[in-house]
Amino acid sequence: MLQEPRPFLIGERLNTQGSRKFKKLILEERYDDILEIAYEQIDSGAHGLDVCVALTERADEAETMRKVVKKLAPAVRVPLVIDTTEPDVLEVALQTAPGRCLINSTHLEGGREKADRVFALARKYNAAVIVLTIDEQGMAKTAERKLEVARKIYQIAVEDHGLRPGDLVFDALTFTLATGDAEFSNSAIETIEGIRRIKAELPGVLTSLGVSNVSFGLTTRARAVLNSVMLYHCVLAGLDMAIVNPAHITPYAEIDEEERTLAEDLIFNRRADALQRFIAHIEQSGGEGDIRRPGGARRRRQRHQGHGDR
Repeated sequence: MLQEPRPFLIGERLNTQGSRKFKKLILEERYDDILEIAYEQIDSGAHGLDVCVALTERADEAETMRKVVKKLAPAVRVPLVIDTTEPDVLEVALQTAPGRCLINSTHLEGGREKADRVFALARKYNAAVIVLTIDEQGMAKTAERKLEVARKIYQIAVEDHGLRPGDLVFDALTFTLATGDAEFSNSAIETIEGIRRIKAELPGVLTSLGVSNVSFGLTTRARAVLNSVMLYHCVLAGLDMAIVNPAHITPYAEIDEEERTLAEDLIFNRRADALQRFIAHIEQSGGEGDIRRPGGARRRRQRHQGHGDR
């Protein structure tokens, strides 16, 4: 699941927790219609598809996951990322999907019992695993703690369960910069440094990030700018994968220079008023429009190879 050039983009819209449209389709059992969402993400640049079907309204997650994976697997030529907190649902998905999957995700927040079950399934079905830098002390906030938790998980997965380093995809976690909370003003810096340190000190492992968390709470266009700039700097630090809506990611060089600078002021905590200046600029330049590009350049999209015959 390596992608050159990096990163491997995981489409996030087949998720009942984050997409109202997808949730409605699942509740109405319109399984044929979910293919259109999948194709749209692939056409926008997704290299893999996150699939989450958990619902508070229903208790049949395992059977729903089986139906969705059975519908997607023969129709799309990209890996599926199985997103569930339930090991029994995970095993159903891994049994149903014919190709290699990526598991999203596990951690050590409640100890290692559930992680042990996930790693055992990963070994049994030859899956890779996204592992979050969370342990019994909670979410790791500093680069040092992110590396510390990653080492602990690495030891369990590789030494105890026999997984290969390349089967592990570490998510160094990021927090929103939209609140202005001083506690999180350096959180993006710590995430970027955490990625760099994990890649350097745990050779062979991969890294991933739910990039859009950094902009949670901002307007649509502000999120698109901040996510795109954050993704660029994370890739420079060694990021291999990113969970995003690829249609909302713009290449760094195509973003207006002023917007890039304002976003970087916020990401790297360069000035106390960085958030206010970034928000004000987005509002003044049309807060819900497209990302500004130098010279009005249009976003280049590449149609996914192999989907012309669908």
